[in-house]
Amino acid sequence: MRSLLRRSRWLLEPAIAVAFFVVLAIAETGRHQLLPGALRSTVPFWAALLVLACTIGVSRLSPIAAMGGGTAVLIGQLLFPSGIFENGLIYLGYAIVIGVVAATVGGRMRVVALAFAVGAGVSIAGLLSWAQGIGHTDAGARALFFVLCAGAGAFAWLLGTLAGVWMRTRRSEKELARTTAELRSAEAETMVAGERERIAQDVHDIMANSLAVILAQADGARLLADDRPASVAPSLATIADTARASLTEVRVLIETLVGEPGGPEHPGLADLDELIARMSDAGLSISIERFGESANVTPAQELAVYRIVQEGLTNALKHAGSGAHARLALDERGDGIALSLASRPAAAGVAPPPNPAGRGVIGMRERARFAGGWLDAGADEDQPGGYLVTAYIPAVGRSTVTA
Repeated sequence: MRSLLRRSRWLLEPAIAVAFFVVLAIAETGRHQLLPGALRSTVPFWAALLVLACTIGVSRLSPIAAMGGGTAVLIGQLLFPSGIFENGLIYLGYAIVIGVVAATVGGRMRVVALAFAVGAGVSIAGLLSWAQGIGHTDAGARALFFVLCAGAGAFAWLLGTLAGVWMRTRRSEKELARTTAELRSAEAETMVAGERERIAQDVHDIMANSLAVILAQADGARLLADDRPASVAPSLATIADTARASLTEVRVLIETLVGEPGGPEHPGLADLDELIARMSDAGLSISIERFGESANVTPAQELAVYRIVQEGLTNALKHAGSGAHARLALDERGDGIALSLASRPAAAGVAPPPNPAGRGVIGMRERARFAGGWLDAGADEDQPGGYLVTAYIPAVGRSTVTA
């Protein structure tokens, strides 16, 4: 219903114009009959009434045309006195025109509308004084009449201006409310998308590592099952331990999503030894060097370092194969953690490097960035077929990321 009323808003002034003309035409038919002998004296009146009604009809759609039409009626009545509205109530049509025009225009046009309102009031006062003899014997009464008519025009302009300001304010408030609702919806969608991306990255980091270890152990057990049956049991134990650890991490992830913020903690620097042990059991030869004591990093930054090392070792195992070698260096002597992870295949040759556009490498870069640092990953120029990951995570309050 409201939508229909808004779409039909432009019909309001034309409807008022039609009603204005019909009512006054019925009221004035007795005094201004369109008879053959009286056309010369009645045509100017009807023409003025018709133009004034049309002026009301276009007052909102074309304020300038409305002011022009109203001015033309007053000039025409000055040139053809028989067209003057002896019934002064007809001139109230000008109050409608002035009010609608003042409510519609803005800026400098408001001054023009005010001049039109005052000018129309003075002109109407002059026409009525001439036609009805108002104030002919009393100059003071005549001056007061002019002032009242000019004031009436200015008052109609003021009411229209206030109505226009009120309507524009309401439109602005509605637009602001609509824009705010759209922004909130977009913000909510962005947060949901970001949370989905974070969950996907966490699941990828957890499952990719575990599945790589499980796959390596399963392949090794399958190959050695006939020749070395005794090696199958340790491989199966590693598979079970890896699956159990992965299941635990997934449960922790789920609990942090549905539980309280102070719920279970994610893995950190203290869990790197266990991670390296798992990867070593999967067939990846790993050497580790650590310098300095624990840096002043947050649990979220520790998680970032853990996930970066996890992804780097997983990529080394996946792309360089079982028996590959990886060298991890962690330097915590400065104002943060400097990380270097170099990997190379077991046999001579060039191993396929991780896809730089894949989720793993992108995830490592994003984790380093969100932790306030940076990460670079690419082929190791010093080692044919090798791959090198370097990263730096600053201590608390020493972010290296710039906006």
